[in-house]
Parts: sequence; C-alpha cells; structure tokens
Amino acid sequence: MRKTRTEKEIYDMVVLLYLVAHVLACCLGYFLGNYLFESRIGLLPLILLYVVHYISSLFVAGGLEPLFKRFRIRLNLFSLVFLSHLVLIASFLFLVFWLSGWNSEKLLNLGTYALIYFILPLGVSLFAMNLIGKAMGYSFTFEDEDEQKAMVKGSQSETASSTNHKEVKADKPIVWNFADYAKQVVVGQDHAIETIQKVLIANSKLADLGNPKRQRILASFLFVGPTGVGKTETAKALAGWLEDYGYSSLRLDANQFSDREAVWTLLGSPKGYVGSDKPGLLPYAISQNPKQVILIDEIEKADQGFYQFLLQMLDEGYVIERSTGYRYYLQRAIVIITSNLENKRIAEIMEKISDPIQIDIAVRKTLEEAVVWLGGGRSFRITPEFLGRIDAIIPFRSLGFEDLVEIAYRDLRGLGLKVSYETVYELTQKYYPVAREYGVRYFLKKVQEEVLTQ
Repeated sequence: MRKTRTEKEIYDMVVLLYLVAHVLACCLGYFLGNYLFESRIGLLPLILLYVVHYISSLFVAGGLEPLFKRFRIRLNLFSLVFLSHLVLIASFLFLVFWLSGWNSEKLLNLGTYALIYFILPLGVSLFAMNLIGKAMGYSFTFEDEDEQKAMVKGSQSETASSTNHKEVKADKPIVWNFADYAKQVVVGQDHAIETIQKVLIANSKLADLGNPKRQRILASFLFVGPTGVGKTETAKALAGWLEDYGYSSLRLDANQFSDREAVWTLLGSPKGYVGSDKPGLLPYAISQNPKQVILIDEIEKADQGFYQFLLQMLDEGYVIERSTGYRYYLQRAIVIITSNLENKRIAEIMEKISDPIQIDIAVRKTLEEAVVWLGGGRSFRITPEFLGRIDAIIPFRSLGFEDLVEIAYRDLRGLGLKVSYETVYELTQKYYPVAREYGVRYFLKKVQEEVLTQ
C-alpha cells in the first residue's frame, strides 16, 4: 500500500526529479545533437543554455499555474513544466523569426536544433522522472486546491455509516450554545461538555480570523475514560446539534479497519489493485459535504495504516483518494476519537484529582505509557506526536448512583414504559454493582429485563 504523502514531501520530490531531468536531458541532447549535426554545440555552452532554460522555465510555470486554476484545468505537474518549456522555446523561435525579417529557413534550422537539443531530451527525461516518482508512491496531479473535487460515484459500505446531505445548507454563524443542548441529552458529564464547547468557541474564532488550519479541521478531540459513560452519545449529540448548520456526520468503527486491506476501503485501493475502481468511504463522504463531524470509535483496535492516515488528516486537513490521487479538503470539520485505553486508571484519576490542569497532565502521561498487544507480535500505543495534534483530551468520569437513576428513568420512559421514579431508584440500587463493573449498557439491559418481566 502506498504511503500518503504530505504536500511538502511531494514538492521536495518534484524539485529533485526536475533537476535530475534537466541533467539527463542535457546529456541526451549533447550526444544526440553531436550525432546528427555537423555544426555542433559544445558541452559547456549547452550546460549554460540548460541552466538559463531551467531558471526561465520556473518563472513560466509559475505564470501558467494561476491561469490553469482560473480555467479549472488539471494537469500532471511534469506535464505543466514541459508545457512551460514549449512556451519558452516557441517564444524564443518567434522572436528570432521576427528579428530575422521572417526568414523561414532560419526558423526551420533553429527549430530543428531546439527539437533535438531541448524538446525531445526534455520530454523523454521528464516522462522518465514522472514514472520514477509514481513508482515511489508519489502523486503529481496538479489541481486547484481551493475547489472541492467532483463527487466520486459509488455506494456506502457497511463498515461506516454516514449522514450526507445532498443539498448543503448555506453557511450561517454558529451560536455556540451546544452545552445547554448536550446536558439535556448526556447525563453526568457536564465538565466534558463544557470543555468541548470552550475549545469549539476558541477555534471557531481563530477560523473567523483566517487561520487556515481551523478552516479545515475546526477541532479534534480524544474522548477517554470508562466504557458506557457517554463518550459516543456526546459525539452523537454534537453531530445532531450541528445538522442545523449544514454539517453531516460520519461514524467509523476502528475495529473494522484492523488490517491494511480494510483500511483501503476507507481511502480507496491504490491504482492497479483490486477494488481501485470503487471510491474510498471518506473521500466519498467529503465530496458529498466537506463539513463533517467524524467519529472514530476505539482507535486502539485499528491497523497502524489507519493511525498514520489519521495523523496526516489532522495535520493537513485533507484526505487523498488513493486510486486517483485527488485531495479532498475538509471544511471546518470536527474529528472525535474515542478510546478505552487505561479506562480504569483514568476513572481513578477523575475520582482522586479535582484540578483540571493536574487531571490533564495525569491523563496524558497515562495514555503515553499505555501499550495494547494486538497479537501476532503487533502492538498499539498512542504517541506524543499523535497527542500533539489533538486539540483536547476529554476524560469522562465514572457515573454516580444519581446519574444512573436518571439515565435508567429516561431510557425506560423513552421505550414507552410507564414506570415510577421510585421503582427506577430501587432497580438502580439492585443493579448498581453491575453498572460499576460492566458499564451502563449492561446495567440498562438488566433494568429493562426486570421491568418487562414484572
């Protein structure tokens, strides 16, 4: 599987291959010209001509780039530089033709020399460098970065569920009163909800001030803590609340991407591999609507390839569809990652420490030290590099007795069961040890069974 390249890596490789192509073309032109012509160009003058030609072509390519963006024309980067060479040589020949009094014989002679010494060697060399770069896993597609690419046709997969709006609502200022809404949906996690809102408000203001990073990834969160305490429900609440502002939601179960082949379904298979004709799930969703709330559940269960893709997306704010090399930019997306790593230790930290700063330090150290063995000699750990890309680590606390009573009461009433608060209180007392040991989901299951079988 090819590695996803950053913009800087691609730029550095283009510069290197472009220079190598000129050196190779100079050698080819020298030997080819000296073989075909009696009146030959010496090696030193030819080198000087290539140096001047190299520098001039950079300016021409820089001028052509905005022109192609203006008319939304996509080209391979090596095709662009070769076109700049042709423009430069054609301009030179026209100038000589005009200064010579429209002497067609002189134009023909110079044109032949230009073809043998420059055009053919450069064409062959640039084509070879393009093939070498692609063989190394680089994509040199020249495209308009400000334009969202055409929608990829395809169907959704069972490995991810998405809510994509065909008609995206017009942008309108977000009134960040999410906490008021979320506290009515999620019980017992007020501190986590308030922290999320605080980060979103700060990053939204940065985006309004023109911060390019916040224009693409508005915020990224890592939800940690005991299982069944509201991590996923909080993410769902945020996604539902943002629907009024034109957002769509995409949920990815990291357990479904536990091997490399499964990761390909996320970004698309590399060109030439089986399945490369089908779009990747994430590029497809972004092409439908770049404003996404992306929920990634239980990151520690995913393959390392999934982890590397996530680092790139958080850092650059786009994903690359592997079969085409197209970039799909996010628009103020929100990425939420959940993890059950060291959930019991984190629960203890939340119970013993009250200062938010000390909690943050203790949770970070706990996560950096955590290692999960996946079998087959493979392991997973959250690196400081990854934590550095996350805007906020949100620890969720264990739910108290009163929280469980409220959750059970809401759940039973939501099922249409007419049950009194006193009955729910008694059932919570009975099954409270179950909740502490196995989480809220199993606790609710036992309470439901009790009520339905009475």
